[in-house]
Amino acid sequence: MEKQAEVRSLRTRVGISVQPADPATLVANLVEIEEAGVDHAWVAFGPLGYPDVLTTLAAAAARTSRLKLGTSIIQITSRHPVLMAQQVMSLTRLAPGRLKLGIGGTGLAQMAKSFYGVDMDAPLAYLREYIQVLRPLLAQGEVHHRGHYFTVDASISGTAQVPLFVSALGAGAFRFAGEVADGALPFIAPIPYLLNTALPALSAGAAAAGRPRPPVVAHVSVALTEDRASALQAGRQALSIYPTLPAYRNMLISAGFTEQDTNQVSDRLIEGLLVFGDEDRIRERVLEMLATEIDALALSLVPVSGAAQEHIRLARLVGRL
Repeated sequence: MEKQAEVRSLRTRVGISVQPADPATLVANLVEIEEAGVDHAWVAFGPLGYPDVLTTLAAAAARTSRLKLGTSIIQITSRHPVLMAQQVMSLTRLAPGRLKLGIGGTGLAQMAKSFYGVDMDAPLAYLREYIQVLRPLLAQGEVHHRGHYFTVDASISGTAQVPLFVSALGAGAFRFAGEVADGALPFIAPIPYLLNTALPALSAGAAAAGRPRPPVVAHVSVALTEDRASALQAGRQALSIYPTLPAYRNMLISAGFTEQDTNQVSDRLIEGLLVFGDEDRIRERVLEMLATEIDALALSLVPVSGAAQEHIRLARLVGRL
């Protein structure tokens, strides 16, 4: 019995991170992930030109029965919190107890302005107020809010107990997540940075609010190859955009990488962000990470030679944990 409980615990702590795609492809991928035995999947929010994630997850909910569906993350400036609550309520009625709502995007103020016409002069304050509108609507079915960014008197039909995760990169964002969220969703943050910087900040925010520390879900890029050169090439192709973005660049430098590492997207940087090897090696590294204070992992495939086949291999690896 103890061994079975341990297996279930491991499986529930590891999910698959799925990139946006056309709706039919994304739904098919999620069906395959469930069939492989994976407990949950995190689906990224695509920029303009990609399908809406909550709409696509509603279709996936109809094709699956137990796979938990997470958003990682929905840009909060893409929709008003009342609309977000309505969409979440619809999805939870289609898939009760299966949604994990990840929101954020406070590090992309320029995108918020150019895409949606929203000024986030104080991004974390904007996110706090967004949550102050969204959470009561979901939990109680109504909200009456007068704030700097939102003035809302609204009610919706029903309630939903949905875990609310927020994106976080810097220490301030982790403190904020510890104070108000049900979990933190960092992206491409190295494990040592999460252990040494993120978790203490998350704990400090939780302590200040008089609540337990919420979990952190570490995003981990994975390449299924034993060839270092191939892994570095694939990793550089997949990850090189992030050091050019200020929020990610600042996080990586705080994690101990140099300006030269980020400017050149060095091998050292890629190896700090990417786990590679065969299935046995990947499983070994996953177990090592889960043996730390990291609460959960979201494994994201970096394709090397055949994306479709490698996606299935990774899903089956996670499903066998």
